[in-house]
Amino acid sequence: MSYFQYRVYAYRYALRELARQVQQFVLMLSTLFYVFLPGLVGALFFGLGRIVENNSTLAANKVAWGYILLQTLTLTVLRPIVLDSSHRSFHLSLLRGTQKQRIADITLVLWSHVLLWMSLILVISMGGDKVARAPHLIVFIVTQVSFAIALLYRAQGVVYALIFALMLLLFELSTTVFLVGMNMSLLLACFIKPVNFSYHPQKVNVWAFWLLYGITNAWSLAWRFSISFLFIWGAAIVGYERPELLHWYSPAVALIALLLWGTLCLKTAKYLKEHRLFWLSIQQYGKANIIQHFLILCLYLLTWLICVMLLNLDLYVLMALLIAPVISWCAASKPKLLAACWGLLAVALYLVKVLL
Repeated sequence: MSYFQYRVYAYRYALRELARQVQQFVLMLSTLFYVFLPGLVGALFFGLGRIVENNSTLAANKVAWGYILLQTLTLTVLRPIVLDSSHRSFHLSLLRGTQKQRIADITLVLWSHVLLWMSLILVISMGGDKVARAPHLIVFIVTQVSFAIALLYRAQGVVYALIFALMLLLFELSTTVFLVGMNMSLLLACFIKPVNFSYHPQKVNVWAFWLLYGITNAWSLAWRFSISFLFIWGAAIVGYERPELLHWYSPAVALIALLLWGTLCLKTAKYLKEHRLFWLSIQQYGKANIIQHFLILCLYLLTWLICVMLLNLDLYVLMALLIAPVISWCAASKPKLLAACWGLLAVALYLVKVLL
């Protein structure tokens, strides 16, 4: 078996394992949102169309930034699979250098890049003449490729570049200039030395326990916040184009963010149960449980406030915040009923909205 054959085999095996692990979560989301899945795919192509048309430079730049954020989140999940991280230390025993390793890495990440394939499909369907009149689309595809490759080896650099690109949206730049600025910021960010965070509590208490959990699972927190922000960002773009529809999207975004943070309570409750005997021995289990819910509600409140600032505040968005403790309790106490509880409350909220 050659090295490239091994990488393909390892990629397929790890991908099947990932699919098996997230099968239940995907089934829950598909059951709740299967009606909207075709619309979601259509919305992705519609967003690409907004980049191509470029009627509103600001809207096109916002969509482009949102796409790069979305691809970063999806490829970050696949990054350990692409790099074969669990066996990467053994790769050099099969190779004399890193050239073949890098070729395999880049090939697999581009093969996994669904959003890139969607852009290429759009380019092929447009034809050469139309593409020539929209050169910023080619620059956007180059940006997709550069950010995907940089994510493999300079993940923090991609984060810095996205933050800098977000600040670029404050200026009225053409889409081509904006995308070039994103690539330049990525190039500079790749030279920044990665920062490693560590925390060693001097005293073991409930707050230090959860702070240590947050630092150890920083990616899980960042992923949920980024996905929530991405939904808010998409709704804000829709609200910019169709402000009369915003009052329908705002509660939905708040509810989706609530589900994302509610699933975090599934993990923290399991983690707390693993250390249950220790906290019971010092009579702090109840306090640790309460602080767990308090911190998750604070994280959701931060997301909710961003939703209010970028979208709007009405009674139904406020109701989404008020039912957050119910979702948190259900996730910790009745995890199998989380999807049903959330779905029932979401349907009830929109039913009240329609009737009133």
